[in-house]
Amino acid sequence: MAGPLGQRTDGDLYVATVAQFSGADPLIYREPLRTEQFNFEHLNAPSFVSSIHHGDYVYFFFRETAVEYINCGKAVYSRVARVCTKDKGGPHKFRNRWTSFLKARLNCSLPGEFPFYFNEIQSTSHIVDGLYGGKPAQLIYAVFTTPTNSISGSAVCAFRLEDILKTFDGAFKGHEDVNFNWLPVQNSKVPEPRPGQCVNDSRTLPEQTVNFIKNHNLMDQSVPAFWGKPIVIYTGFKYRYTHIAVDPQIETANGEKFDVLFIGTDNGKVIKALNGGSDGSAHRVIPIIIEEMFVFPARIPISNLLVYHTMSEAKLVVVSQDEILTLPLQRCGKLARTCSTCVALRDPYCAWDMNQRICTSSKQRILKSDKFVQNIVDGWDARCPEDPKPSTSPITVPSTTAMPTEHTLTCPPCPIKCVCPSVPAYVDNEVDQVGRPLNKETSPQRSPHQSASRHDNHLGGRPTPQEDPDIRPNVIPDAPDAARDYHLIYTAETLAIAVTSSIVSSLVVGFISGYIFSRRCRNEEIESPYDEGPYLEQQHNARMDHRNLDTFLPATVNNKPINLVLNVPPKSGKTANSSADNKPIQKVKKIYL
Repeated sequence: MAGPLGQRTDGDLYVATVAQFSGADPLIYREPLRTEQFNFEHLNAPSFVSSIHHGDYVYFFFRETAVEYINCGKAVYSRVARVCTKDKGGPHKFRNRWTSFLKARLNCSLPGEFPFYFNEIQSTSHIVDGLYGGKPAQLIYAVFTTPTNSISGSAVCAFRLEDILKTFDGAFKGHEDVNFNWLPVQNSKVPEPRPGQCVNDSRTLPEQTVNFIKNHNLMDQSVPAFWGKPIVIYTGFKYRYTHIAVDPQIETANGEKFDVLFIGTDNGKVIKALNGGSDGSAHRVIPIIIEEMFVFPARIPISNLLVYHTMSEAKLVVVSQDEILTLPLQRCGKLARTCSTCVALRDPYCAWDMNQRICTSSKQRILKSDKFVQNIVDGWDARCPEDPKPSTSPITVPSTTAMPTEHTLTCPPCPIKCVCPSVPAYVDNEVDQVGRPLNKETSPQRSPHQSASRHDNHLGGRPTPQEDPDIRPNVIPDAPDAARDYHLIYTAETLAIAVTSSIVSSLVVGFISGYIFSRRCRNEEIESPYDEGPYLEQQHNARMDHRNLDTFLPATVNNKPINLVLNVPPKSGKTANSSADNKPIQKVKKIYL
């Protein structure tokens, strides 16, 4: 459960918190109004994130256990809820209850036949006014993550305030009973005046309207993400996004405007990013990671971010549980000292001054735009003479340093004609994101997100290195020095064939060896498994034991059988054990039992 939120508007305090010491009673409160008590359809174990006041409404952003998903399992959804600032409660028994409380789901997902959702909201920005694709819009940027027991991922999505309002004006969602599915409510069942709207005096509303909003406060449609997809995505177990701050509508030398995003993580890092396609289109996403900065030691999460401007400077305030630090919004002169590296930063703050030959963030570039070189979308400009235009699809591999950098593979210089290796290898000299060499002392730090800035944003954040079809692993025989730079790579099929052949060969050799060993170790007297020698010998021994046993038995009269216990021969018509004839015929010295 997140901490309580407060929003003061027109002298009133709006609070999202929990009541009782156990925290079992979550509520959105403004004296004397509150949400329904112990009603899971209003608030179901929420974690409140932020609140924003705009127009006649106060908006609350939070995540909670989804009541509409309860028949299919358990899931956490992100929500935006609103209440009217003019709400005075309902009539009679509803005088202490909201009559305007509504909530809707926020949809931050990768589109497709089976969308991949980032369901758990973590932070939001303030409302940003800007131009996107030449049209004005009001956006709210938010950070989302996946559940902790699933694929670890984080994303940044933007939501247009107009889309939020349209969702609250759409269909309601409801269900007839606990075991019934949640379905859209037919318009014919929605009373008039429409529930959830601001009215002059909510105490005059009919009870039918107040009863409806009590049981139908969830909207059927979710709020779609602006641009239709996340702006920035990271998947991995190293860190997660925690907070976001936005410096809106930074103008470049050519008149383009971009929102610069500062994203905090749970391992003490701040990521500086933007959408490179926001100025030219309302549907295009070009994620660009400008810079990554380690602000706090590892495993110290960033709990808040704030961008503030003064007449003399602009700073980023970074907050953790124990510390507060300030950082400059740009480091143009430290990260780039040539025209090509300055343009390759793709930073709206930074432009190359052709007169002073420095990478600067001076505001004079707006007045003298022809004297400044800057290109956010391409990261390259023809006015930078030191390097040619980069390849459209460079092969990049991640660095192993603590602050990841990107490398572009180039063929090593050969005295004779050779073929570039197909095996990615690290080169000694660092290059920028468009393939030009950088000075190691002043080269900008790149991030693992940087590759996503030149490709479609897919889950995973890092594209697979593209292989050139003209590259082959063979070497010209006349180049023995170059041959040492290549390595033979076996495919998976070759490895599988080799392993299978080894197993079959081992089985055959083991079977033959075992058969030969068993033949040599057999008893030489037994020539076949059907030889009866041991059986005949056993029968002979048994007969000898029988004759030896007869020597211990006493002699009998007329060779008649006797009773071994009484030593009495049987008589006709009487049993040997009868008491009448229980007399020995002869003396017996011993009785063998």
